[in-house]
Amino acid sequence: MLNVFGPNVSTAEGPEWQRQRKLTATPFNEQKSVLVWAEALRQAEDMLRSWLAYDQKGVPSTADDSRTLALHVLAFAAFQKSYPFKSWVNENPLDRPTTYRDSLAIILRNVLIILVLPVKAFDIPFLPTKWARVGWAVTEFRRYMLAQLTEEKQLVAEGKQGSGNLISNLLRASDELTQPGQNARQAEAARGLKPLTQDEILGNVFVFNFAGHDTTAISLGYSMLLMVAHPGVQDWVAEELNHYLPSDDRQSWKYDDVFPKLKRTLAVLLETLRLYNPLPGIPKYTGDEPQVLHANGRNISIPKETLVVPNLMALHTHPRYWGGDSLTWRPSRWIESSYPTTTPLHIPRDSLLRNESVKTPPKGSFIAWSEGMRNCPGKKFAQVEFVATMAAVFRDHKAQPVVKHGETLDEARVRVLNVVKNSTVELLLQMRDPDSVAVTWGPR
Repeated sequence: MLNVFGPNVSTAEGPEWQRQRKLTATPFNEQKSVLVWAEALRQAEDMLRSWLAYDQKGVPSTADDSRTLALHVLAFAAFQKSYPFKSWVNENPLDRPTTYRDSLAIILRNVLIILVLPVKAFDIPFLPTKWARVGWAVTEFRRYMLAQLTEEKQLVAEGKQGSGNLISNLLRASDELTQPGQNARQAEAARGLKPLTQDEILGNVFVFNFAGHDTTAISLGYSMLLMVAHPGVQDWVAEELNHYLPSDDRQSWKYDDVFPKLKRTLAVLLETLRLYNPLPGIPKYTGDEPQVLHANGRNISIPKETLVVPNLMALHTHPRYWGGDSLTWRPSRWIESSYPTTTPLHIPRDSLLRNESVKTPPKGSFIAWSEGMRNCPGKKFAQVEFVATMAAVFRDHKAQPVVKHGETLDEARVRVLNVVKNSTVELLLQMRDPDSVAVTWGPR
């Protein structure tokens, strides 16, 4: 299904997967984390500014705006394209896509249709405008990627430095295998590793965009509304943010210095993924040979060509690992302190925060990003984007739901929590009606 634009690391198996994983690992490094951190801060600041401009009727598009932020961060990290934040409520759903950002946004919003239907289906005359628009987006996105690829190949041929975008990283990772005077076949014979083909580069660009956007956007949307429903968690996170980010100057919030310290903020993401992971299950395939599973002192042989899908929800809520409140969203469960639980109250806050660390759950009990050789390469990308966004939004501001007629504030928060729980799976887990919650923002 994911081979829309070409073969990729998500669909490859065996030696072919090992080859693609090695060649596609280059884009996920600490240099990218710095870019992701800075752009997420900028986008989150713009998003917050737009939210503060709403009147007492509140923001009706928290989840959709989170998608827009995730899209813009991805566009910057992948292609160095920076866009001003614009709330989804200002978008025209019938506009023809004119930019890479527009095309990618339409593709990601209609990805289930694209994965199910052959690309040629969108060329049928007299399609409804909405479907024709999806076809335009696919065509424009491919055209953009091919233009970028041609440009990067020219830079490589001229011995010049590349643009540093995702296509450049993938092309140059393959090109490094080829020595001067060699062609691709000679390079493969010399290194035992075939460079990525054009279709594989395009296929991996699409998969990184799809996997890197939707999962992060969904997690942000869930976390925002969960924070709205839990003012105590907002205060708990803000305490950490105000301690480690004393300056109002966002330029002073350096990734290397700040990100490792924001453990409570990261705990919000971990707890959200524990209960509301976008992927209900992580498919595993045995391939051409039977595989042996070691469980409870037994060896279980799983036949070849068998698909196995672990139940993440059951695993992530098992009381054996998560206690009697395993179904409760409680980010503090991820934080442990080197101080004993009987620590006197006069211990300075600085000491308390510095002695906190993120718990490591029992092996195999938390696999939000999968585990083992085929774990998600974008794990750090998602964590950095999430923490930067939450830092920019919740350091100085708090959120609460708009109260409906005859409703108390506490009842409104319960209603928000029920909206979060009312979720469904449409390829990925998502809330059925997040726009039914309006949120007001103000200074804390």
